[in-house]
Amino acid sequence: MEVPGFACLLKKNTVDSELWWDSSPTIYGAFKDRMITQYPSMFDVIESWLPDNFSASQSGLSGATTNPRLVARAVLEDPQRWQDFADRLPSQLTDCDKARQLYDQVIVEGAGKLRALWDATQQRQGWLSAQIEGGEWMHERLLVTRGLQLASLAPNVMIKVPGSEQGYRAIEQLVAQGCSINNTFCFTVSQFAACLKAIHSGRLRARVTGVNTDRARYVITFMMGRLGAEQEFERQAAQRRLCLTATDRRWAELAVYQAIQALLRRWQTPARLLLCSLKVDTDVRGREHCWHLQRTGADTTLYTLTPDILEFLIRRQQLNQPVTPATEWVQVPRRVLNRLMAIPYFNQAYFEGELAPSRFALHPAFVTASHDAREGQAQLLAFVKGPSNTALFPALRPLSDLAMRDMAMGRVS
Repeated sequence: MEVPGFACLLKKNTVDSELWWDSSPTIYGAFKDRMITQYPSMFDVIESWLPDNFSASQSGLSGATTNPRLVARAVLEDPQRWQDFADRLPSQLTDCDKARQLYDQVIVEGAGKLRALWDATQQRQGWLSAQIEGGEWMHERLLVTRGLQLASLAPNVMIKVPGSEQGYRAIEQLVAQGCSINNTFCFTVSQFAACLKAIHSGRLRARVTGVNTDRARYVITFMMGRLGAEQEFERQAAQRRLCLTATDRRWAELAVYQAIQALLRRWQTPARLLLCSLKVDTDVRGREHCWHLQRTGADTTLYTLTPDILEFLIRRQQLNQPVTPATEWVQVPRRVLNRLMAIPYFNQAYFEGELAPSRFALHPAFVTASHDAREGQAQLLAFVKGPSNTALFPALRPLSDLAMRDMAMGRVS
């Protein structure tokens, strides 16, 4: 008898929980083929979890999320195809124009692969999150303009807006216009609270103007594994003569997750928590485990799974040791929590109000995530410039603010 996998066990605990694909749907098929080649004994399981028709998955994969780095990866995994697309673009377009159109086309095709599910579920599932490129530095007006452009690409596009002070002002406007929102670059309870307020205010404005928001969806992304990975966390601990272990970092992430879930319950909001940046750890005996999956899930949670995390689940299933979600809250040890509360970095994430909105975009993990997004944009821009730039991809520096503005807004430079 087949051992139930993570998705089945998660749905049994919390029926509204979901699993999303954390990459462009355009590379989904290639990933499935690779898994069948590497794990031939798991063919039936892989076919069940990853059917050819992405939107027909019975494993709980019911959406997808992308960002500039993931879009660039999708392009670089099939360079000839996307080079042909770029070559067909009008020659008078600038490189920034071409990079933006390439970005948009990957979004359009990815959304198309989820459209059948979106239609079949009356718009509850089948959403593709499309991130505003360079959004972390944009002002409210530019964020709204680019957000509406992305939303116009396909009806099942969810606009991914950064968790900056300007981002929350833009979220309120976009929600008021009936858009679905994914708030990204979130690491603190304060950001979640700001997003909930923006969503609430936007829905009130929509009601006043007669905009229907019944089918809109709102998710707030906690980049869980990035929170504990920041060097600033360790630096502040060392300043206080505290030894911050790998286990301490995971407890810190779990504590913030639980604080976010408590906030969501108090608000009684339609917004849902989306966990990303999930990490697999290996213990001293060489055994793999994932706290982010195994110690969460008692409350409704959306997970976005990278190809690496999905492969980890397949490996564990092959051993008849499926990863199981928590059925109840996992208590953070008091001694660990007390030690963590001596570190300002943790307090800024854990306590609502500890981080001012003006400093959201200055949070160390926000800055790191922003850098990664800029690298993705730089890769796309180098790609459209031509094959001679391919060798430069690993060494590319982030784009300047001006270059990002040109690329995101399609301006001639």
